[in-house]
Amino acid sequence: MASPKSPNGAGRLPDYGTKEDLNAKDETAVLDFERPRFSHAKTPDLSAESQNGRLTPNPPAVLGPFDWDDFEARYEKALMDADEQEREILKEAEGLAKYFQIWSSAASAHDDERAVKRLQTRQRFVNISEEKMAQKQQHYEEVVRAFESALALLRST
Repeated sequence: MASPKSPNGAGRLPDYGTKEDLNAKDETAVLDFERPRFSHAKTPDLSAESQNGRLTPNPPAVLGPFDWDDFEARYEKALMDADEQEREILKEAEGLAKYFQIWSSAASAHDDERAVKRLQTRQRFVNISEEKMAQKQQHYEEVVRAFESALALLRST
């Protein structure tokens, strides 16, 4: 009899049918509600073993002999493969570093050329400004001389 809380019945889990059942005409999963839940399986109590200092309930089984020579050979081969990969990566990085150095030196040379042109432009601007200032100064000196001679003429008359 099924319990009101569980549609499958108290203490029971659904068991899905086989592949053949799924390939049937109605193509629905077949549930087996008559199979009781595994209640005899129990988690072992480790409190007694942990009090005795052991963490496992049973001692480990005897292990078979291990082929350390084969393990060492595989380890050395793996190290050689890793070294070869590292060499390839370093070779590629070195090539890329050379390309970067060439690119950066070309960019630097281009920037240097532009900097020289900017400096020459600024020098021309300063030279032209100095010439204009010299011309203005000469003009003002001539104006002052003209006023002085006009004043001298006015005083003499």
